[in-house]
Amino acid sequence: MGSIYEISSWSGGTASKNEVYLHNSNHFYSLENSNTQTPAVGASKWGGMTTFDNKEVPHFFWIPSYSPTISTEPSVRTLRFGDGYEQRTPNGINTNLLKISLTYDNRDEAESTAIAHFLNERGGSEAFVYLPPSPYSSMKKFICRKWDVTMNFDNNYSIKVDLEEVVE
Repeated sequence: MGSIYEISSWSGGTASKNEVYLHNSNHFYSLENSNTQTPAVGASKWGGMTTFDNKEVPHFFWIPSYSPTISTEPSVRTLRFGDGYEQRTPNGINTNLLKISLTYDNRDEAESTAIAHFLNERGGSEAFVYLPPSPYSSMKKFICRKWDVTMNFDNNYSIKVDLEEVVE
């Protein structure tokens, strides 16, 4: 592996950990070396796809190096009166969506390529599911408009990923 653009179709046999394969129009990421299980949604030895709301959807499953930064900023309309009073009301529905910053440090080329491939395939517009840590630990849909890949030295990369919760 070495390029997010050179992806093989699954033809059976074995796979290396973090190897990316195309199977049945979906990309799957091998979770172990010598993976002989055929890629499928819900298969224990493959990542990248899961079932969410009774649909097969992309799943961002990589575990970050450090605790993620989770921020929320509720959307609120405020009406201020001349005498110092103010009235606050939620601005629409779904006014409290999460923003999560993740860091993946000291990752090898295969894992970095797999993460970058997953994000590149979504193109900043396709939603995927991610399980945030406590206290938000419930599968939610996100998009990733921005990520940075830094090559620290040979076979050692750092990746920073910014996720935004979406409602579809």
